[in-house]
Amino acid sequence: MLGYDAIYYRGEDPYPLIQQARQEGRMILTRNTQLLPRKPEDHIVWVTKDNPTLQLKELIERGCVSLDQEALFSRCLLCNCPLDEISRDEAEGKVPDFIFYQQKAFFRCPQCQKIYWEGSHPENMQRRIQELFRPSAENR
Repeated sequence: MLGYDAIYYRGEDPYPLIQQARQEGRMILTRNTQLLPRKPEDHIVWVTKDNPTLQLKELIERGCVSLDQEALFSRCLLCNCPLDEISRDEAEGKVPDFIFYQQKAFFRCPQCQKIYWEGSHPENMQRRIQELFRPSAENR
């Protein structure tokens, strides 16, 4: 949603994840306090909150996540691939008719082919994002 290139690791053994993070220059976000950096380049951040919204707020307050308006909603929420803008003609018949006639811009994931458009959902999400990035009273 924020436009970050993110991977959700589901493996049991964390060490292939650490190896991948080293190779790709990634940060690891985890709640597993047993996962320890082995090398200086291991960037492991422990997340303490349970709630995903509070986790994001925690990462924002710790400076791990920043807001780039240009990157918002630029990736597929299912596949994480950057979205491609497509013509209205390409979207016709692949989105509900009322959406097709209501919207001007459409985007498609090159991997899963899911089509996105700007509607009320992104507006509501953007409002929530802005609230998360607003400094809290304790940080002012």
